[in-house]
Amino acid sequence: MLKKFLMLSVCCLVFLALAPASQAKEMKFTHFSIDVPPACKVQESNGTVTVSASKEALFAIALFTKSEAKNLSDKDYAAKLSKQMKGTTPEPDEDGGWNFTVTNNGILMNVDVMGDNEYLMMFMSDASDKEWPASLQTAYDSITGNNDKVDSFLKKSLFAE
Repeated sequence: MLKKFLMLSVCCLVFLALAPASQAKEMKFTHFSIDVPPACKVQESNGTVTVSASKEALFAIALFTKSEAKNLSDKDYAAKLSKQMKGTTPEPDEDGGWNFTVTNNGILMNVDVMGDNEYLMMFMSDASDKEWPASLQTAYDSITGNNDKVDSFLKKSLFAE
């Protein structure tokens, strides 16, 4: 009986020692936050946050208020981004936004631009339609707006079914 108790205690201690290392770290940005697992890396540049699990498995998101985006429409914002990124001509999306493709570090990427009366968002991910690693999917699923309006916009734009 004592052996079982000691073995259980050791197992619990090992689990507790490993648990903090495997937990996602909440990272807050201007308009949203993401829980980033240890297996993912994050870079932020000019308002664009890139989360990657590998060179091929990544997503990037940028969210701006209309005033931060100089009151551009989603169509004009998509055209501006496409030109900057040397992408294809933006096409209307069935969900009301705009999309185009671009090659980034040798990887073909889909870029979606969505907007409403208050916000503009760019979301970029690989065009392969391969299933993401669990860590990257966890990060994506955790994207949350920093207030109810932003959160509602993100849920409608990213997680619409």
